[in-house]
Amino acid sequence: MMWECEYSREPMDYRLLWLRFLRKIWIVPVAVLVGVALVAGCHFYARTAARGGRTYQTESIFYIDFAEDAQGETYDYYNYFTWGEVIHTDFFMDYVYEKMAGRLSMEEITSYITATVDSDVRYLYVRCDTHSPELSVELASAMEEVVPRFADIRKEIRSIETAKAGTVARDSSKLRMGNACFLGACLGLGVSLLGILISLILDTAIYLPSTVEKRYHVTCLGAPFLPEFGPNWEHVLKDAAEAALVCVDEDIREEEIGVPEEMQKKGILCRNPVAHPEELDRIRECQAVLLVLRAGRRNDTAFERLLEQLGRQDIKVTAAILASADEKLISAYYRKQM
Repeated sequence: MMWECEYSREPMDYRLLWLRFLRKIWIVPVAVLVGVALVAGCHFYARTAARGGRTYQTESIFYIDFAEDAQGETYDYYNYFTWGEVIHTDFFMDYVYEKMAGRLSMEEITSYITATVDSDVRYLYVRCDTHSPELSVELASAMEEVVPRFADIRKEIRSIETAKAGTVARDSSKLRMGNACFLGACLGLGVSLLGILISLILDTAIYLPSTVEKRYHVTCLGAPFLPEFGPNWEHVLKDAAEAALVCVDEDIREEEIGVPEEMQKKGILCRNPVAHPEELDRIRECQAVLLVLRAGRRNDTAFERLLEQLGRQDIKVTAAILASADEKLISAYYRKQM
């Protein structure tokens, strides 16, 4: 009779899932730290290193007294876009370039200085952003000298006064390390929890003797350290002169099987007949067939294939043994000391 298994009907063992999750809980704080380091590091690099370092900004505020046209209406077309273009004209840039005495190129000066207005066009904001607070203050001082002179060459403006001087340069790198660390921690936490749960749910390895019986409908003698292992062995093999110990995994050692001393003469170690068909004759000569499966390994498909092959050969499986099982996990699962 061919062996059959219906995975769709195998219930989820939430207790085992929770215990195995606790075994991997150390991954969560590590992932949180890694997430904080990655996100905060990328944020710091993007705001500083990628831009040549930290930036420092000064802000000078100017009050503009606009003139009136022939109809008595105030000139009001100096808006955000206009000042953004005007501030980079030769009138301003040449003056600043001379004040810098060649220490800065014209391109650098143009990139460092910006101008804007808000809802009230009478107030002009000139900002100087550089990688040095001293340089930003120096540029602001130069702009505070030349901007008021702009009124002398424009009929639309009666006068320009400095309402607030840019004497202090503040860090304008826009570093949000706290936010970056929080985001990194959340990402690390979420990804690690999701990854652990997915890996646990998709893991089809066998950790408990009862899983062998529920999934494969094969009697399991248990793990060698369990108190019922010896009595189960004696009961199942009491009428057998020899028992074939068929190892699913090639690297299983004889001491891992835990054959009771009084039963060792009965046990005949055999390799997996799927990979070694010559073992089939040895297995047929035995009165009992025990399949030895290593716990916690992704060998479920190999076990299924072995069951299928033995079924094709009309070899009846007597029982299974769970080798190298996790004693602490099984003890916690059954809530007792083994």
